[in-house]
Amino acid sequence: MTQREDSPRIVILGRAVAPEAMALAEEAGASVTASETYLRGPDLEAFIAEHQPHGVIVRLGEMTAAAMARAPDLRIIAKHGVGYDTIDVEAAAERGILVSIAAGANAISVAEHSFALMLGVARRTAWLDMRMRSGHWDKPHFLGSELYGKTLGIVGFGAIGRHLAGIADGFGMNVLKFDPADPEPSGRGERPVASLDTLLDASDIVSLHCPLTPATRNMIGEREFARMKDGAVLINTARGGLVDLNALGAALREGRIGGAGLDTFPHEPPQLTSDLTALANLVLSPHIGASTFEAGTRVGLLAMQQILDAVAGRPIDPHYLVRTLSPQR
Repeated sequence: MTQREDSPRIVILGRAVAPEAMALAEEAGASVTASETYLRGPDLEAFIAEHQPHGVIVRLGEMTAAAMARAPDLRIIAKHGVGYDTIDVEAAAERGILVSIAAGANAISVAEHSFALMLGVARRTAWLDMRMRSGHWDKPHFLGSELYGKTLGIVGFGAIGRHLAGIADGFGMNVLKFDPADPEPSGRGERPVASLDTLLDASDIVSLHCPLTPATRNMIGEREFARMKDGAVLINTARGGLVDLNALGAALREGRIGGAGLDTFPHEPPQLTSDLTALANLVLSPHIGASTFEAGTRVGLLAMQQILDAVAGRPIDPHYLVRTLSPQR
């Protein structure tokens, strides 16, 4: 189909979005180009300059100020998810470019994966699977842990945290939450606490569900691991930069905590050291907490609709827009 000069031009950093979302773009007469892989630096800037998008959907990698400068017609950057730390939101605000997220659309999938990591750490399923494939039979001496009756501390109580609390309640767990933006009980049975330290002191499992900001970067480090209960578990399906990986490795090796499950990393793809990957009490997954058919469809449709609305001059629900402190905003 021949594209008109004024047709919306959309770039996806990463693979194409869900078929339903691609169909939505086609119905609107938009042209969509996917990078299919990570692009950074000059490669990213050249890709943006070549395709001159009105809208960008960020699935992989980053959207920098330098890349934005190569697209004078760019009106909106939509994150295919909720973590926007790979988008220079200040630069976008200075250029009058909207930044949107798919708030809530992937919450169920991420919450389920968080709980899967908890079970994986508690029962060492990944390690036992590897052992069996290597010819070992560890039944005579292996013991895992139950989650029933344990206390789960949730840091950040947005849509993902609330779904996770519901799953934990079904498993008979006690739930604490720490979220300065949401300090009151929600009626789901969780108990709010006034500080991160209080949550760390009382939790058997700590699960992170907050954004990465200058204030939260490395919020879990050597000091925080020292506060955690003996045998406690850390789960991170939020942003990799929330956790000091070196401090985590030391805490796991020295037995200061019982285990960890990570789906996100400070730099992706990560370059993990052998002393981390050799740990039996560490479960890893490649940032796929939201990678389900169901979440992909919801997120893709929402991100694509945000792009099409912005390009057409239609308003976007402020719930999905990222706010910044830039004086130009």
